[in-house]
Amino acid sequence: MKDSELTGSELRRAFRLAFDRLEENRDTVNALNVFPVPDGDTGTNMSLTLRSGIERCPDGEGPSAGEVAYELAQGAFFGARGNSGVILSQFFKGFSDALQGRETCSAADLTQALDMARVAAYGAVGSPKEGTMLTVIRRAAEAAAEIAGDADTTTVFETAFGASCIALKNTPEQLPVLKEAGVVDSGGLGVVVILGGTLEALAPDRYEEARASAGLDSIVDTSMASLGGAGQSQEQAGSDLSLEQVRQRCEEMGRSTVVVGDSLNVRVHVHMEDPGAAISYGVALGTVSSVKIENMDEQNVEWAAGHSGPAPSVGAPITVVAVAAGRGLAELFMESGCGHVIEGGQTMNPSVQQIMEGVEHAGAEHTIFLPNNKNIVLTAQQVAANDPTIHVVPTRSVPQGVAALLAYNPISTVEENMAAMEGVLPEVTTIEITQAVRDTSVDGVAVSLGDYIALLDDKLVLTARSAEDALRESIGMAGVDSSSILTIYRGSDADPGAAEASAEALEAATPGLQVDRLYGGQPHYHYLASIE
Repeated sequence: MKDSELTGSELRRAFRLAFDRLEENRDTVNALNVFPVPDGDTGTNMSLTLRSGIERCPDGEGPSAGEVAYELAQGAFFGARGNSGVILSQFFKGFSDALQGRETCSAADLTQALDMARVAAYGAVGSPKEGTMLTVIRRAAEAAAEIAGDADTTTVFETAFGASCIALKNTPEQLPVLKEAGVVDSGGLGVVVILGGTLEALAPDRYEEARASAGLDSIVDTSMASLGGAGQSQEQAGSDLSLEQVRQRCEEMGRSTVVVGDSLNVRVHVHMEDPGAAISYGVALGTVSSVKIENMDEQNVEWAAGHSGPAPSVGAPITVVAVAAGRGLAELFMESGCGHVIEGGQTMNPSVQQIMEGVEHAGAEHTIFLPNNKNIVLTAQQVAANDPTIHVVPTRSVPQGVAALLAYNPISTVEENMAAMEGVLPEVTTIEITQAVRDTSVDGVAVSLGDYIALLDDKLVLTARSAEDALRESIGMAGVDSSSILTIYRGSDADPGAAEASAEALEAATPGLQVDRLYGGQPHYHYLASIE
């Protein structure tokens, strides 16, 4: 073996340190999300995806480089969540394909692996945008290719890392939304951290030199300053925990909930069908440790049992599986014909594995899947790409999901249902009301931490003094008349009296307008609304 070649154990150690560094910087990556909504979880999604890969990697001195890369890619695939996680999992798939059958990883192998990772990452996105993590991946691979034949593996990683830092710095010049907010791309920073971690594992001194030469600290500090220092450190994120809020959220997810602790440390015991949702929620709050999972329900009773109809029998021709957060929304989807509801949504994007398990639980020959969140669509499509019995209707919001489900006919064919369900999506206008989690400026709208904000079909359109003001003003902006159907889904944080008063005011302002009020119970978003 040549000195410059990496063994399987060395490759695993490099990516293990990359994961550690990504976890340490998770909150910073999260903070750099441009939109000030409480789903800035790029760092969390990338970290959980890479964690799944690392946990599957064979340990010890025996495995080959190809075996380590394969298991890393397999674990990342099943653990992928969110758009950034799916792209990262495809990065590792390409990396693994290049090392298939390799006992060790040479510099030439590594260069090819980075290039195939680039191709696979771009292939994961239907319409790739430059100025994102894809650009950072591409520039790292291109820089490595430029020194092919003249470098060892450490130098390849060093070159790729340096190029990724420069690419990250330039992302605001490629995406206007980043330039307006004054930040670099969050997913791009995640890629930089991963490549830096691999270099640090092989040559700590050279990593520090490359980091200083690229000015990485300055790049990150400048972005954080543009956000007013809105990114919390891991310690800060866990220093103001609300026991009551954690208890309420866990009670919505499962049964037999016990929550004890203080504002710094919380211990949770909860019975639930899918432990992944609870773990994801914990990671969103801070550092998770001492996780213990036991199968206490061999009957595999569905999370929504007791308030919905029975799941379809195994072998049913077609069923629908949807993603939703909040007991009210879960009940709504089950009562409207879903075979299963996966707990998830904002801040809790389900993984590929969780989606596969939900589909399996529904037990039909064909499954129509409703992601109901723009950051879950890509994950669902990755599942469907590997299973021809799964069909994704790309619903980007809960209101779109409800409309699609109402168009579903269990006696029609899959093709007929897909056409009908996708056909109603353009007819739905979606409004989302939440509170800003950071200072920023998006599409010319200046936002301060704590402002109530309204999103109209994913576009941030206004800020307001209250959630109800934001709801009324955004509905007025969207436009309703006597022929419109307005549905308001009240979240867990919204006041019932204020919600009813807003609905009555809307009815009074537009005689003949149909206003339906439903309790969604969704966290983070005070109101969801649809106009049809």
